Amino acid sequence: MASVFERFLGRTRDEFVALNHEQRAGVSNGAVPDLHRFFNDGVAPLERPGPSRTRALAASLFDAMSKVVRHGAADQAAEKTLADRIITDELLRTESDRDQNVYLTALFTRTLTQAVPDVVFQPASLSEVCELFRWARAGQVPVTLRGAGSTAMGGSVPNDGGVTLDLARLDMIDVDAASSTAIVGAGARLRHVHERLAQRGLALKVYPSNLGGTLAGWFVTGGAGLNAFSHGVAVDSVRIADVVLPNGEHVRFHADGRIDVPGEAPPHRNTLTGDAAAQWFTGRGLPALTLRDFAGSEGVFGLVLHLTVVVEPLAEIGAFLLAFRDRDAALEAARWIAAQPADAFAAPSNLKLFTQSHFHHVEQVWRDEDSQAWRTHAHGASTGLPWKRIAGPKELGVAEVSEHATAAAYLFVDFHGLAAARAFARALTSCPGTPAVMGDASVRFAAERFRPQQTKRLGPGMLAAEVVLAGDRLRDYLRAADGLARGVGVALDSEVYFLRGGEALVIAGYLTDHRRGSFTVDLTLAPALTELAMSRFGGRPYVLGRWQSAWFERALGAAAPRIRAARTAGDPTELLNRGIYTGLKLRGALGGLMTGTFVPGMSLLAAVYATPLVSWIARGARGLLGALPGPAAGHGAPARIAAEQPASEHAIHCVNCGECNSVCPIFSESKIRLPQMLTHIGEAVHAGGKVSESGATLLDLCMRCGNCEEVCQAGIPHLSLYEGLQRTSDAVRPRDIDRHSAVVAAVRGSQRYREEFLDVRGGMYLRRTPVALPGVNRFVVLRAENDAGAESTCIHCGACVPVCPTNANLEFAAADPRLVTTDESRCIGCGTCVEVCPANQANGGQTLRVMEAPTAEWFVALEEFEMNASTRQ
Repeated sequence: MASVFERFLGRTRDEFVALNHEQRAGVSNGAVPDLHRFFNDGVAPLERPGPSRTRALAASLFDAMSKVVRHGAADQAAEKTLADRIITDELLRTESDRDQNVYLTALFTRTLTQAVPDVVFQPASLSEVCELFRWARAGQVPVTLRGAGSTAMGGSVPNDGGVTLDLARLDMIDVDAASSTAIVGAGARLRHVHERLAQRGLALKVYPSNLGGTLAGWFVTGGAGLNAFSHGVAVDSVRIADVVLPNGEHVRFHADGRIDVPGEAPPHRNTLTGDAAAQWFTGRGLPALTLRDFAGSEGVFGLVLHLTVVVEPLAEIGAFLLAFRDRDAALEAARWIAAQPADAFAAPSNLKLFTQSHFHHVEQVWRDEDSQAWRTHAHGASTGLPWKRIAGPKELGVAEVSEHATAAAYLFVDFHGLAAARAFARALTSCPGTPAVMGDASVRFAAERFRPQQTKRLGPGMLAAEVVLAGDRLRDYLRAADGLARGVGVALDSEVYFLRGGEALVIAGYLTDHRRGSFTVDLTLAPALTELAMSRFGGRPYVLGRWQSAWFERALGAAAPRIRAARTAGDPTELLNRGIYTGLKLRGALGGLMTGTFVPGMSLLAAVYATPLVSWIARGARGLLGALPGPAAGHGAPARIAAEQPASEHAIHCVNCGECNSVCPIFSESKIRLPQMLTHIGEAVHAGGKVSESGATLLDLCMRCGNCEEVCQAGIPHLSLYEGLQRTSDAVRPRDIDRHSAVVAAVRGSQRYREEFLDVRGGMYLRRTPVALPGVNRFVVLRAENDAGAESTCIHCGACVPVCPTNANLEFAAADPRLVTTDESRCIGCGTCVEVCPANQANGGQTLRVMEAPTAEWFVALEEFEMNASTRQ
């Protein structure tokens, strides 16, 4: 009977290892074109195990996609992976039943909605997306669009199963420095976008505070974020949006109102303007749409396939963190900053207010991280971030830098350009509220702008109401929101992003513990805060998603009828993103009751929580429920991070931001969200669960490179977590070394992995003449492993194997197939492996080193030193 290795790679392990590195890569590339094959065993979709609906939909989808016309080499490569990109594995499908939200219990995900898709499909081209939409319409199959799944409102989670369209492979990034634009695909992670632009000395004008998310996903959920005070929201920087409508047609929307539509003759595109553009829509029974309609539409009008955005040169950032005695003083200072004329100082890029409670929690996380030896990387440090450097107040000319003492509120202000920052520093003496200017904290806070949810680990859950309202209503709303939260017994960690044009985005967040029954009350506070903003302060929800979509009519106001009509006309049965944005579609009698009572129910709760005479009832209920288990009961230890705790106890602190995926070699290769899924498995194992066969495959795929641990804003010790999961898995079933070897061979053999992810470059030492002395070890090769910390560990990529001129570096020679070893009798000390090592290039040479082998005299001297030391004692 053939081994797993033979089944996947077509030859025995010994035969494979006897080949050279290039030959092994050729064999593995041909045999395993996609890593998903290790989950489906190369079996056709209809023949795979699983529910009958899953198998039937997968087979039908495979037939439809097989008919897509293939042209270039990329299309032909996609054809080889088509069956693998139709994902039916239960574990992988179940991962699509959540977004960044906390646990919402099976009531929400298995009863009121069917959040697990029947099939997940990863399209690789525009033609596949168009065909998928046509196939879904013909078969009345619900389709859910999923970018990174990094919002918290259910917008990327299915309502009725069907197909989840995972857009991760649509990750093109094309930079045109001459025109200061970039084309960004729907699946491109923001970390990669920033890196690619930074290589050209460019940066996005506006962007969200999440490196693991996607630009297109942020755009369709509203796109308010960093640099919004100076540059506006996402749509203000978008010039073109390529969209696939629900009927499968590809339309290009321009910011100036033009549209490019399918044409009959070459180039098969027609450009229409004005009345002609409107007539194109009405001829299809659709209301006319513009590019701005897709901003904040949450995907219900179609899939935004690419965005063409304006970019700007990388800037030096000047940052100030100002502490105030009370919030009113901070708000007065914010008004003063916004009102200053340009000849005083330029408008800041960011103007942000947050509470003392929020900053206290941030400082708590900083102290926690600074005390942990395994958190060795510099906070916020990374290559390819959207700035050249960050200058703090001292460098910018603030005469005295004070630290806060009893501050109640803070303003964060930064400028693109040090001249503007210095002008602000000079004007600070006139700033009302006499702020204390914080020193090192200003720079650290600025550098950690991409870690907005690091405080979630203290919860270990976090909820928030996100509302947009006029700046002149902000003071009163924040006071009322604090009062409403106190009525429940919760303290708010509020943050406010001031937007260009006088509005403000308020994130009224609060920590919660979804392991306790009190979470039930906490869960209702966020919509109550949103209802408060709408009913009393003229605000609106920032994102409706699924769980706030019952407010669609009130939130959109006069625009609601047109938006609803456009959705109904383009997608009559709401197959695309059903139950999102335009209204709840909860299932069953209970779902109908909840849909009908949601808005009045939230109005009632908001009134109860805000009224001292009756709010004690809510506090009492919350206290009693705190003694009962919540939906995440058993999934983690007490909130404080401590290195001595088992790693699985930290897994619940995952914020599902997805940044770990963006630095994972397995995600880069086949878009498997490996570190995120392993973290979720860690949560389940801590609660007494087991590692399934698919979970064991994920562990085989993990190269233990530690990249995920380096970027984790939740502070999860991923490497320790994975080793613990491996022991748990091995206790259930013996580790399949043949399969593990086949997995490692497939990863290392990938040209995309080697050239795009690792960016391996040839060494300069290859011109040396290889000479080794038989029987003499002249050099020692030192590889740092996991105990050296995530930043230093060998990433087990195998880049050192093919460049070694004497074939001293060996694959598959250790018990663990991941490990690369060295036959030191062959090593000539040329240093080629040291030079090409991707980890060395990232950390300055901490991972792989070659040193001269110690001589016999050295050992004698060491022995004498130890003897003398013991004698002195």
